[in-house]
Amino acid sequence: MQRWEAPEDGWIKGNADGAVAKQRNNGGGGVILRDHQGAFLAAAGFFFPHCTDPEGAEIRACLELLRLARNQNVQRILVELDCQAAVQMINSQERNLSAVGPWVQEIKGLLEEFLDFRVVWTRRSANEAAHKLARVSVGDERSRVWVGVPPDFILDIVANDIPNLF
Repeated sequence: MQRWEAPEDGWIKGNADGAVAKQRNNGGGGVILRDHQGAFLAAAGFFFPHCTDPEGAEIRACLELLRLARNQNVQRILVELDCQAAVQMINSQERNLSAVGPWVQEIKGLLEEFLDFRVVWTRRSANEAAHKLARVSVGDERSRVWVGVPPDFILDIVANDIPNLF
């Protein structure tokens, strides 16, 4: 089981995850930003109405993560996703012509605004906070942002990732 690990000094780690509720034809995304000590910076949950494609939800969550990071003045970002196909699309040098292509191209453009960036795959077990944010957003059918203090429903995950933080 892989656990969340803090990024190197000077970097911010952003985890993103997408989720879908096919019975309701909706999706959502969860994103969280933490610093090199594991300290919580910001998080958000997004509701994506009429989104039934898990890969599309993951790509949209990554896009929202980068928007949040830009708004928080992040300079160096390590993006972790638990969808290998999404990571491959984002890291590909070729233009993406799939249904999610416009979002992938927008992600690539946003990444260029950072001083440095990396987009990597991680296991779901190291992406629990983003996954929980996504699931809650789909269930609640609403989008929310938290800055400075994490929402109560991910406190235990954040605390378990960095035991000495709380």
